[in-house]
Formats: sequence, C-alpha cells, structure tokens
Amino acid sequence: MTSPCCSRRNFLGLSCSGYLAFAWGAAVLGAKQAFAQEASARKRVAKESWSYIERLSDGLYANISTPFKPGGGVDPTTFSNGGIIAGKERVVVIEGFNTTKGAAWQAEAAKEYAGKYPTHVVLTHFHPDHSNGLAGYQRGAESPAIISTAKTRELVIEVNTKVEPTEGGMVRANPLRAPDAVLANDAQPVTVDLGGRSVRLVTRRGHTPSDVTIEMDDPRVVFCGDLFFNGLFPFYGHATPTVLRKQVGQLYEEKFDMYVPGHGPVTDAKGLKRYMELLDHVEAAARKAIEAGTPAAEAWKSYVIPESMGTWTKFRPDVYRFGFEAWERELKK
Repeated sequence: MTSPCCSRRNFLGLSCSGYLAFAWGAAVLGAKQAFAQEASARKRVAKESWSYIERLSDGLYANISTPFKPGGGVDPTTFSNGGIIAGKERVVVIEGFNTTKGAAWQAEAAKEYAGKYPTHVVLTHFHPDHSNGLAGYQRGAESPAIISTAKTRELVIEVNTKVEPTEGGMVRANPLRAPDAVLANDAQPVTVDLGGRSVRLVTRRGHTPSDVTIEMDDPRVVFCGDLFFNGLFPFYGHATPTVLRKQVGQLYEEKFDMYVPGHGPVTDAKGLKRYMELLDHVEAAARKAIEAGTPAAEAWKSYVIPESMGTWTKFRPDVYRFGFEAWERELKK
C-alpha cells in the first residue's frame, strides 16, 4: 500500500513502532493527566494495567485503554478503546485492539458482564492498534462475525500481508484475522438487532478513507473510533482534514449524551466541542502557513496550542507534523 504521506516502510514504522509505542517522558505524564481530567463516577467493573471497563448503562460498557506505564513506556495490550453492547440475544463488541490478548480479554469481559461471548465485532477503521488482535476473538471453532467496511477490510489485509518487518515491534497481525461481514463503503446506516436493543452502524470518513461509528438511541451513546481523540492530539497520518471536521461536527449536532473516543476517557458534548476547537485551531495555523508559503515540514515546528485550550498530550514529539502535512495535501491538490 502506498500512503499519501509516507512510504509503506515509513507507514509501518509509524503504525507499529511509533504510532503503537509512542510514549516518551513528559508525554507519559501528560497522558495520565489527560486521562484523569474526566474521571467519572461511573462504575469501573474491571481493571488491568492496560485498560479499564466502565459501565455506562445496563448491558453497555466502554473499554478505555490506559497504555502508559508509571515508569515510562507503554503496555500495548489494547492501546485503543473498545466497548461492549449487549441485547437479550446478541452481543456486539467494538475493536480488535493491538494484540490478541486485548481482544480475548474483552471477549471474557463480555461473557462475565453481558452474559455471553461476542456474536459480532465491529471494527471502526484499519489502523493496527484497532485491528491487529482480531484473532483473539476466536474460541476453538467458534468465532463472532467481524464487521467492517469493504475499504477497511482491504486495508487491514494490505497492511498485514504486503509489508516488511520494522524495528521496534510486530508489524503483521499474527495470526491475521480479516473482517468477514462487509459494509459497502458508502452504505446507509445499518441496524443490528441484538434482541430488545439495537445498534446503528454509520459509515463515515475523515480519520481514514473509511471509518464507522457505532450509535445507540437509548441511551444516546456513540462509539466514535478515532474520529475523536479526547485529551491526546489526534493522528492525521491518513486523514482528510475537511472531511474529519465535518464528520465531527455532525456527531456534535446529533447531541449524544456520551461520546466514547478512540483514545481517552468517555465524555459529553462539551468534551467533543473542545476537540472541535482544537481541530479548528490546527486548520487556522496550517492555512496561515500555506498562505505564507511555509512548507508543512517547517510550519509544524512552531505550532503551539494555547493554554486556554487545555492539555493535549503529544503521543510522539513530531505528531503536529502529520496535521500540517494533511492540510497541505488537501489544500494543494
């Protein structure tokens, strides 16, 4: 696969040794502060060093990844957030995580707290920290249906089968488990009946060429995938910034009570609005640099987030670069 912003080798270096193992010194501390800012009174029913599972409502749970180790570095077991949604007949879980251990842990949590193993897995997008562990849902001959868009399935397979290993961590999912229930890339919202409860799968774009949100009306909850980073500066490596901003704006306008981001704690509309303000600030800075003729490769180095916008952890020292490069790609087409 050829990425618009980097070579295949560089993309994998980012995804697996950089994007999936990103903590340095102050970044670890900053991320802990960001995760702690919105600690809620909702009950945490399970906790490991890499994640905690928080009860949002009856049969509804958010799995919040906490990969930062106290002494520095990361625990890559889950790395991304996930979720569990249970009906009387079926259970949907969200994401495959970075390792099979992470997926297997969520499957066992579904059995314990929802009463049955997952019948469906929904993958929000192709990035390895969300998809590498899908095989962990396999239990002997039994496996849930794994749902993604056609484009996401294509990218999961390409990333894991047509690349070379890089230093710093696993590149390929081992073993690879690709989605087997595919949504058209531009499908209308698809409703999955769980028995007395349903979820709506909505195809979107912006963070990647193909994203999915998982939405509920009772209670009003949306699992956003990486369209929304809460407290961490977002990854723009495969983003289309104008589309990303539009999609996030739509999520805000739809007025959900709870937003579960792809990374960071559960929040409400105020938390999402804060994220929108960050996206707008990045856009303004990138446009100003482009108008001045300053290349993205230089402009990002002087970018500063105002203190008034709160703490946004940089998961790698050069993370702003991807935002400026994404805007440069789109505006100079």
